[in-house]
Formats: sequence, structure tokens, C-alpha cells
Amino acid sequence: MTRTMLLTALLLLGGCAAAPYRPLVDDGVSRGDYALDLADCEALAAQRPAAAQAAGGAVAGAVIAGLLAAAVGLRGDDVGRVAAWGAASGGIDGAAYGAAEQRAIVARCLAGRGYNIVAD
Repeated sequence: MTRTMLLTALLLLGGCAAAPYRPLVDDGVSRGDYALDLADCEALAAQRPAAAQAAGGAVAGAVIAGLLAAAVGLRGDDVGRVAAWGAASGGIDGAAYGAAEQRAIVARCLAGRGYNIVAD
């Protein structure tokens, strides 16, 4: 059962792979080559990998869920199942947070280069 939950979590996290982010910018404001600037900003955002956020969330979720399960009196495999659920939930939350953080970095970077970000 725990193995199935972990496999499901991995599949869900794999589906969170980020699609290329291209914010909508006002064409009349740009001062450079948008494609080059976007590539530079994406490279900057890649220095903060979303996968690290997912891994941290998974660890935190597993620990917190395991401790809560033990605190309410669960034992053995039941604690393991709750911890696996916590890992999956925390990993998904961490991946979503990491992807949002990368998008924000790209948007701030482009704004710093003179682009007027109309919509994310």
C-alpha cells in the first residue's frame, strides 16, 4: 500500500513539470531582444530548482504526518501509510510552490530589464 502511494505521488509530481513560461508583455516597452532576455531570466530562475522545493516538502510532510499519526495513537504500518500520504502531499505542495517561485523570478527579471509585464 505504501509503495502504491509513493508511486502515485511520483507520477503526480512528474505531471507538475513546468511548461515554458512566457509572460504577456507590452510590446511598446521592451528595450532589448525579448527571446534573449527571456532565456537569460529563465537561466536565472533555474538556479532555484523547483525539484528541491518538492523534495523539501515531501520530507517535511512525511515527518509531520508521521509525528501526528504517532501522537493520535497509530502504530506500525498505519504510521507509515500516514507518513507516505504526508510525503506525497508535501511534495506536491512543494513542487507547486517551487514552480510559482520560478515564474515570479522570471517576471521580476524581465521587469528589471524594462519589460512591462501585463499578465502572468
